[in-house]
Amino acid sequence: MLKLNKLNYLIFLALSAPALALADTGNLTVYGVFHADLESVKNDKPLANNATSLNRIVSNATHLGFKGSENLGDSLSAIYQLEAEFDLTNTGGTPFAKTRNSNVGLKGNFGTVFYGNWDTPYKLTNAKVNLFGYTHIAATTDITGRIGVSDGNASFNTRQKNVIQYWTPNYNGFQAKLAYAPDNAKKSTVAVATGGDKSVWSMSAAYENDMFFGTYGYEAHKDALAGVGSTVSLTDSANRLIGAYKFKDGQVGLVYERLSVATAATSTTTSSRNGWELSGKYKFGASNIGASYTRAGDLGGVANTGANQYSLRYGYNLSKRTEVYGFYTRLSNDVAASYNFSAGTVVTSVAGAAGLGAKLSGLGLGLVHNF
Repeated sequence: MLKLNKLNYLIFLALSAPALALADTGNLTVYGVFHADLESVKNDKPLANNATSLNRIVSNATHLGFKGSENLGDSLSAIYQLEAEFDLTNTGGTPFAKTRNSNVGLKGNFGTVFYGNWDTPYKLTNAKVNLFGYTHIAATTDITGRIGVSDGNASFNTRQKNVIQYWTPNYNGFQAKLAYAPDNAKKSTVAVATGGDKSVWSMSAAYENDMFFGTYGYEAHKDALAGVGSTVSLTDSANRLIGAYKFKDGQVGLVYERLSVATAATSTTTSSRNGWELSGKYKFGASNIGASYTRAGDLGGVANTGANQYSLRYGYNLSKRTEVYGFYTRLSNDVAASYNFSAGTVVTSVAGAAGLGAKLSGLGLGLVHNF
């Protein structure tokens, strides 16, 4: 039998998809996104042995996926999706870098339920007001859903593994989503420091019509610091409220967020911070423009632990599937904060390191194609 490596196997599946679709495959669809840009990034306070500026080409979550369904009768369908990220520039040396949204489940009059690896409902609450996605350096998720200290567990921009999710049907514009994820690891019987009982709960409730979109999201990470020396059972949590007004060819959106997190293994209580984001976009002809401003407040009342970021973009649609765009973004940390671009830059800033108070910027030209 012919032996295929992982890349050849996935290429084989992609090439075979049209033929497979003609068979009894349950309406299999092959889809994907090719997305790369040339960036010039700068950091005025890099860590040791890092340059203050860098030119690079980045693959922005380029991915390939397969999805479909099978009609089981009585308004019930089996659903499935398999999606993998592809490093278009081969910077990391691994063609398919990681598993993206992938699941298997059932869909019917009761709603949708599935198991898999999937974005949490909380993460997706801002999808309709997010101008750059979740991995681009100009994304507002550099600040929203995160804190600028080295916790390692305090990100709420999560594609959650080991998850079960339930989505209600859409009732005249209303829909709710609920997700639960156990840790899938052996639990400690002695102390939080040796394992705890980690789990994640996430939910959202949304309403949308022709002129308005509004949603509320909540997420909790139980025993967030378990296994890193904490002897106290603490829960990181996040609340987010979003409203957007839609008009002909444009939209304006506002986000408010409050995060409460344990910031170190020695924490006995959580610390909170507020944040907000304002964004807008408008299209005219084949062109579109967008801008966002995001602000994170001080954490736990500690002065100068906040940050702000603004991003600008101009895009031109060469076709319905292909866009070329330019962008500029600047992230400014207060003197005791270390927020970083979500896609990384010339420095990975951590609390207590030289990156505190860093000013980061990025300028670039990108191309994206959807199929």
